Amino acid sequence: MKIRQCLASLIIVAGFGAAWCGCGRDVRLAGKKIRHVQVKAASHYGLVLDQAATPEQTAFAALRAIREDFFAPTRQAREDALDIQFDVAAADIIAGRNRTSLMRDEYIHHVVSLWTPTVSHYAGDFEIDPEKAIARFKNRGASRSPGGDATECELAMEVADPGGDAAAKAVLLVRLAKDGGFWRVLHFGFEPRRTLASTGGSTAQPPAGG
Repeated sequence: MKIRQCLASLIIVAGFGAAWCGCGRDVRLAGKKIRHVQVKAASHYGLVLDQAATPEQTAFAALRAIREDFFAPTRQAREDALDIQFDVAAADIIAGRNRTSLMRDEYIHHVVSLWTPTVSHYAGDFEIDPEKAIARFKNRGASRSPGGDATECELAMEVADPGGDAAAKAVLLVRLAKDGGFWRVLHFGFEPRRTLASTGGSTAQPPAGG
């Protein structure tokens, strides 16, 4: 009797574990649209985001898509905005840094789907005009990543609190990488300080290669 009870318990535990970990899948992705992201040229918001596009142009497209994602009135509008975010993601580099049990496309989905929640508090201050957006970025230049797998570039931009609290403004960081010759987004974050030392747009240009 005890043996049968033990076996039954093991079966229940194993089944529960499979629901969470089977085949390396994350159950939180159930029902989600998992895209097979390929790094390639794309056109969004009047910009051609090919290998000649700048980090600033790519960052603008990503932030505008995040704004549209956050304020989307319908599920379809949100999916359309997400499509653009995936288009400008450094998918191959992100996948190459996967240290989880998730499959490639699932991991990229997991990373990119966190972009909007990470920065959405300031989404109302993201520009919808590319020239205005690019003028606000401070380009800190390009360098090889710590792991040496890519050329990366960091853009910084001051963003205002939606409630108008001057003490709640922030410095948004956009980290990009050269992925297959295209500048694409790796992740978003914030600096501890609230303001940039100086403003006035891009101050450094990345090297032509990379």
